[in-house]
Amino acid sequence: MSKASVGLWGGAGYTGGELLRLLSAHPAVSVSAVASRSHAGKPVTAAHPHLRALSSLSFQEELDPAALDVLFLAGGHGEAMERLPALLNKAPKGLKVVDLSADFRLKEAALYPLWYCKPHTSPELLAGFVYGLPELDAAAVKAADRVANPGCFATAVILALAPVARAGWTGTARVTAVTGSSGSGVNPSSTTHHPSRDGGMKAYKPLAHQHTPEVEACLDRAAGKPSLRLSLVPVSGPFVRGIYAVCHLDLPPGVDEAALKGLYRDAYAGKPFVRLVDAPPDLKAVAGSNHCDVFVAAKDGGAVVISALDNLVKGAAGQAVQNMNLMLDLAETTGLEAAGAYP
Repeated sequence: MSKASVGLWGGAGYTGGELLRLLSAHPAVSVSAVASRSHAGKPVTAAHPHLRALSSLSFQEELDPAALDVLFLAGGHGEAMERLPALLNKAPKGLKVVDLSADFRLKEAALYPLWYCKPHTSPELLAGFVYGLPELDAAAVKAADRVANPGCFATAVILALAPVARAGWTGTARVTAVTGSSGSGVNPSSTTHHPSRDGGMKAYKPLAHQHTPEVEACLDRAAGKPSLRLSLVPVSGPFVRGIYAVCHLDLPPGVDEAALKGLYRDAYAGKPFVRLVDAPPDLKAVAGSNHCDVFVAAKDGGAVVISALDNLVKGAAGQAVQNMNLMLDLAETTGLEAAGAYP
């Protein structure tokens, strides 16, 4: 069986590096081309020195999708919506596209100026993208040609809340989510540079993070009606990898901890990358892996759900590969079975 030909546009950042790391060891695909305007003409190892297995591959300035089976877009927000129309004009019929930016996650073009401070330049393409969270709707991903990969915060929060949303819970989910410095990308600013973050913690965009409408829309789809509203406070943490989301909920009358845990067991039975744990999760236990660990507790009318994942893997590149696997009719775990690194 021949391997699927994969191309990556925007391959010089942290997410691009994680995609290349995972794809280089994937048994069913071959990385044919990687594009990066900032690194055009340089070897892949100039941006990713740990990827010596790809030492013969260099960054191109542009990407020709004509010979590709799968195209990953891993540029900054706003770049995919600008470039995808031209790429699709050159693409073969049936090309699978996975976009890792926010450009196609929201179905309403009017939301982009509100949450991303710029109008959507390709609104005609929005309806053609499926939101790619396999644990909620693997069948839709499997049938899709174009998938919008969820955001890292969104993945952590949705996996924590989807079971209760499907059970009909409403009201407000109050979430504090701590994220590592790699989530801010490879180009540092005064507030995101790791030496500035190390040893400290700081909330940012309280109640105004751009993943909020993405989470609420996904929970509404899961519930089949208006569901939980999100009160999200993101926090910059003093570590590199991971998201640790603590979600507080009001417990509906008649629901106890045993019933709540039963909802989560039923929801994630047979879902290979969600692990229900008996104690609050350790972020180090998921680092480098495509797993999300989830803990549930309830007492005195309140419930807490804690999720932990690697923002670069299950929150980005690993989930993109998981989506690709489904789109190519492969087992969703293909190339993603490895455990993370600990400690």
